[in-house]
Amino acid sequence: MRCVDINFAPVKTKTAMKILRSLFVLLLFVTVKTAFSQNTLEPIWLLTPRDSVLLIVEDGRKVVLHTVKPKQTLFSISRFYSLGMEKLIDYNPALKENTTLQIGSTLKIPIPNKAIRRYKGKSFKSTEYTPIYYIVQSGENLFQICKRYFDMPVDTIMKRNRLKDVNIKPGQRLHIGWMGIEGIHADWRKGTTNPQDEVFHLHYTQERNGREEFDGQGVCFWQKDSKENGDLYAMHREAGIGTIISVYNPMSQRTVYAKVISRIPDGFERNTEVILSPGAARKIGAIDPKFFVKVKYIK
Repeated sequence: MRCVDINFAPVKTKTAMKILRSLFVLLLFVTVKTAFSQNTLEPIWLLTPRDSVLLIVEDGRKVVLHTVKPKQTLFSISRFYSLGMEKLIDYNPALKENTTLQIGSTLKIPIPNKAIRRYKGKSFKSTEYTPIYYIVQSGENLFQICKRYFDMPVDTIMKRNRLKDVNIKPGQRLHIGWMGIEGIHADWRKGTTNPQDEVFHLHYTQERNGREEFDGQGVCFWQKDSKENGDLYAMHREAGIGTIISVYNPMSQRTVYAKVISRIPDGFERNTEVILSPGAARKIGAIDPKFFVKVKYIK
């Protein structure tokens, strides 16, 4: 058998180098995102009609208190609630130290309003839903809970919970509505404020306390032709890996907070200050594949 040597000519043109760099960045972001995506072996139905869901409101956001059951994983829970694992971990900081779930432990999971069915209606099937109970917090009153949180008549909640008067107390559980046992549809989260950006903003503020903050400015690069428009990630030369970076676009006067996942690869111009995921770039109104930004970060 005869061996044939195949010689690959070195890539020299600027156009080819740009293509290679673009492919490299796209591949890296796709790899990171894929790590938190499909896994057909995992079950996604985590609730039954015999269960009940506990709910609170934190910073104006409705949050489910999910109790971990046997065989449930971070992946199955995040998939059930249509919430990326990175976001799930961000809402539950203890998971950063240990991602092994303990049976019986509680996870906080924000849910969209569409996930709450307030009235049964004609199409309601009890086999497809589990009840949602709101846990009364200190200082709350029934009118506030009904009108401000759930836009429901006070009389409806009183009748549903067989209350004799409007007096309630902290820790009391109020039956508010129902949640489908099939989980939360991803479309229900579209068009709402990106919870990941809110969490990253909070984390950046916390990281900044007692630590030195650095400023930078220069070119921001992103993969414009990518259709991905989800998680907020960044590459930077100096910011600590795993820390949050603030990126400001003077043209749109908008800021995004993104997690640093790696250094900027070799081959990019020295004035490249940051590389953003498509979701992060679009959030600050990016139009061109390269544009000027101002950055704040922590080493």
